Amino acid sequence: MRVLFLLLFLASAAAAKTSASLYLPYRYPGSLGYFKVNPKSPYKVVVSGAGRSWVFKGVEGSSKVYFVVPYGLKGRFKLSLYRGRREVFSRILRVSPKRFRVSRIWVKTRPLKGALLRRVIRENRLLRRIFSQVTPKKFRSSKLHPPLPRLVVSTPFGAKRIINRKKRSIHWGTDFRAKRGTPVYAALSGRVVLARKLYFTGNTVVIDHGLGIHTLYAHLSRITVKEGQFVKRGQVVGRVGSTGRSTGPHLHFGFYVDDVKADPMLVLKEQL
Repeated sequence: MRVLFLLLFLASAAAAKTSASLYLPYRYPGSLGYFKVNPKSPYKVVVSGAGRSWVFKGVEGSSKVYFVVPYGLKGRFKLSLYRGRREVFSRILRVSPKRFRVSRIWVKTRPLKGALLRRVIRENRLLRRIFSQVTPKKFRSSKLHPPLPRLVVSTPFGAKRIINRKKRSIHWGTDFRAKRGTPVYAALSGRVVLARKLYFTGNTVVIDHGLGIHTLYAHLSRITVKEGQFVKRGQVVGRVGSTGRSTGPHLHFGFYVDDVKADPMLVLKEQL
């Protein structure tokens, strides 16, 4: 797999030169990349393709702006970097083709109506609001710690879900098989912004690592941290379980940038 690394020299309106570098090691759907920029200026990244655009907000004072190649993109897409309102970089790239497996599971279901439906909608809005937040503080670690002592993938990112013979949503994280009670570790340092039981994901922890990056740990048997608590990379945040809509003990691990899902297995290989 060839690493795409571009060093760009960008001229400002005053003809003073600044520099920015783009790091994008993979171009699969769910790949994580970033621009390294001048921290004294506000930047944003826009990914456009398939009839829509995704905006990734930078933070003034930070030297990096992270983005994701969104799931669903095929063929060519446009990658743009803006300083303020001015586009300072634009390039047409091609998504690397990848086949995503089909995941068939059987679970007990309840009709989503009434109070249960209202709960699911409320929890989904809460997660969308959390994942859309961009905290200006930079996390203190750059290499992800594996969320379990041993990573055995049972369902990969991007799998097409068929639940009880009906097509459902895409699997937006990676499921790792593990014994009940296995310790679950924080992938990066950050602040716990959610630690509670949700309908679909059961006992769930979400950590804000700063600059729009969040990780999610779901179906836990036990949560060992509290909302608002700061955790270090590698710290235990819970124990593997099968709470929520689950067929057996496992960890569902998710990685998000500005509420866009990234492939955890690709991110685990990278240096942020």
